[in-house]
Amino acid sequence: MIYFPLISELMALVIAHRTAAALAPENSLQGIEQAASCHANWVEMDVRLSRDGELVLMHDERVDRTSSGCGPVAERSLEELKGLHLRNRDGSLDQSSTVPTLQEAVSLARELGLGLVVEMKEEGLEGLLAESICSEDCIVTSFYHASLRELSEISSLKTGIIISALPINPVRLALEAGASAIFPKRVNARLFKEAHQQGLAVYPWTVNSREEGGWMLRLGADGLVTDDPCLLRVTADQPAQATGRDNCPYYPCHHLPEQDCTHCFCPLYPCKDEELGSYVRTKKGKRFWSCINCTLVHLPHVAAYLAEHPGATAAELKARRDKKQIQ
Repeated sequence: MIYFPLISELMALVIAHRTAAALAPENSLQGIEQAASCHANWVEMDVRLSRDGELVLMHDERVDRTSSGCGPVAERSLEELKGLHLRNRDGSLDQSSTVPTLQEAVSLARELGLGLVVEMKEEGLEGLLAESICSEDCIVTSFYHASLRELSEISSLKTGIIISALPINPVRLALEAGASAIFPKRVNARLFKEAHQQGLAVYPWTVNSREEGGWMLRLGADGLVTDDPCLLRVTADQPAQATGRDNCPYYPCHHLPEQDCTHCFCPLYPCKDEELGSYVRTKKGKRFWSCINCTLVHLPHVAAYLAEHPGATAAELKARRDKKQIQ
């Protein structure tokens, strides 16, 4: 049985995206083996349905990009899919790699001691997934949040919503779907703060550099979804260090000589307090909240207070700032 650690029990997990797509053909048994050799914690895979009702590993709706074949997955039988060879990231064919079934992938991952993240690429797979995998060693993810809610109602499987942009309230979306985790492509400090307050884990994707991995850990990521688990293993094993004078090329980014960097990413962003910032437009015309001239959470006494009171509001922190100035 694979144990899924609680947020507080493990600093950061390494999740091999598409079965370590940088190291082997994506969604392959070879990728699962590579993930294990890199000491990944979990391995992520994409699941679709063949013409004859078998769950197979495949990301795209068509087999063209990742295999020697062409056409939709749904129009091929398992036997036909097994006759295809998978491609490496550079496009070359790997003659030893064929399309695995979900059961083959689950068996190998369990044998190697890996947890599973199974992305449901189609609606309507809820019943099959509930029958095919055990709750102890798997979390099912999807962009289809209604399908995750249905899966939660018919099984004890853990689920996680996938989001490619930041909606107004991603935490609410997760809770409404009955999910225990969020897998976001885009993040901000507020997402991590609000998710953790609700007991939700946050696993950003796809993190493929040590620098980005370090930033995500400072924000509070519970794990890193990566194509290269070997590259990110070292980063994930290191305690997230506070950014500051000695290790940040941008210090002091807010032009404050004694800037405190405990809260490198402001947990209030975007506060929309016009005393602290304003809306600006990029060269492409996109409107976003800028706080480049705000020093509030970087004042040492305010930073210390915020660390002790993570739920503090902007108004509360401004009061602490003003009280210090009067003294």
